[in-house]
Amino acid sequence: MKKVIFSTALLASLVSMGVAQAAVTAGINAPTDKGKVFTLPEKGSAEHNGWFHTDEEGLPGVDIKGVSTKVSSFKSLTGVTKRTEFLGVFGGIDDNDVVVLKMNNMPSWVPGFHNKLGNFAFKKVGAEELYYGEWLVRDGDINQDRVVYYAGNNKTANMPTGGKATYSVSGINKSTELNQPLLTGSLNADFNANTLKGNMRKSGLLISIDAGINNAEASFKGNAKANGINGQTEGNFFGNNAAALAGVAKFDGNNQFDTAFGGTKQ
Repeated sequence: MKKVIFSTALLASLVSMGVAQAAVTAGINAPTDKGKVFTLPEKGSAEHNGWFHTDEEGLPGVDIKGVSTKVSSFKSLTGVTKRTEFLGVFGGIDDNDVVVLKMNNMPSWVPGFHNKLGNFAFKKVGAEELYYGEWLVRDGDINQDRVVYYAGNNKTANMPTGGKATYSVSGINKSTELNQPLLTGSLNADFNANTLKGNMRKSGLLISIDAGINNAEASFKGNAKANGINGQTEGNFFGNNAAALAGVAKFDGNNQFDTAFGGTKQ
């Protein structure tokens, strides 16, 4: 009996270690040098305690070069937002479950240069530890310097070998305030033809996706259009049997259309 208990405990410990050390798969478009300080390290977050938050190891997280000293996870940034939204100046979690965190409004006396971390808007995808969103550097131009990204654990290891699936998706574009409209739509995956096609829209913006699927990399890459303007898209599938996806659509020279998106299989 003791041997069984010990074996179970050891297995649980190993599983826990595997989760903590899981690699982060991410994509990012930073159109200007101001935005290139925003990084999504593959090793994920560092275990640490900070102002209004605690962090686990290995979760999808962000590092701001020259400002932050440790990688903070999107999970912990969500916690910071929940604990400070009653103040009314740092953002909150809106009706679309978008986390809007205005670090620029942090007072200078808060330790750790928090008021130089920029402004965040991001959303979690389903049950996965997977996020997509945008970031704007302090004093940045929202039409030029805005960074769009996605990051998640558990990239799909068992891609479908055939069949079709529809993903209900939403997208973030300039969600600088609470309750800004999301793009919404659907993407259709054909795992026989290895294609991903569809669109998402909100008032004044229509983005269409026409991409190829790479099963070996659990990824997609191809063409995007925003109101008829040509661009590119790339992203990854996450979870068991490609249960979710996330990606970015980017438009060089027309960065006001850059959008991060994600969704789950219907």
